[in-house]
Amino acid sequence: MPARLHDDEGRITECGGYVRVDFESCNVAELSAVYQAFANFCLDHKVTRALLKAGDNDPKGHYRLRDALTMMAQLAPIPADFKLALIPGKPAIEAIYCEAQGHLRAAGFNAWVFSSEIEAVDWLQGRALGGRTAS
Repeated sequence: MPARLHDDEGRITECGGYVRVDFESCNVAELSAVYQAFANFCLDHKVTRALLKAGDNDPKGHYRLRDALTMMAQLAPIPADFKLALIPGKPAIEAIYCEAQGHLRAAGFNAWVFSSEIEAVDWLQGRALGGRTAS
């Protein structure tokens, strides 16, 4: 079944049990808008699985992830089974996502940084066979 698009740019899609957000070719203003749209979508649709795939954009714009999750937590309880897969597009974004992973996991969120989309989807769909992300 094809993914269903949920925004004008096609950046937020519903894919087999998880929501996929693609930040490819976003400028800083678009990054902020897409993170806000992601948070709103999660709240409106009670999302429990999400994959965020960064592009080669401005790394500092990805600090908006923190803002989006803070907004979500302030407006409604985050589901206990919420899983967040982060896929960086370049090393500078990986550093930001790894920092976010540490903060999120310390706050009780199930969030991991992945090097490939295949690995991230396997984890989101419960097919991870072991290792640190078999949760």
